[in-house]
Amino acid sequence: MQKELFPYLETIIELQKQVVDALSRVMPSTNDEEWLDNADMKQLLKISDATLYRLRKSEQLSSKKIGGKWYYAKSAMVQGPKQRQK
Repeated sequence: MQKELFPYLETIIELQKQVVDALSRVMPSTNDEEWLDNADMKQLLKISDATLYRLRKSEQLSSKKIGGKWYYAKSAMVQGPKQRQK
């Protein structure tokens, strides 16, 4: 039975490699960018949980939720919070 599964597993692995290659060509690379979590961001900005939440909700800070945890690009901090649009 195990020998019968190997061709299928090899096919699945090859398809996964193709998907990863295709995504790496389409999506911009952020490997050199440093990401900060909530604790790091609060410490850096010297703000509370509530303030960080408000900045994120009002889209003044660029953020991404990955695996249930919020992350913020450090480069966004160098540029500063987004200006409010009227």
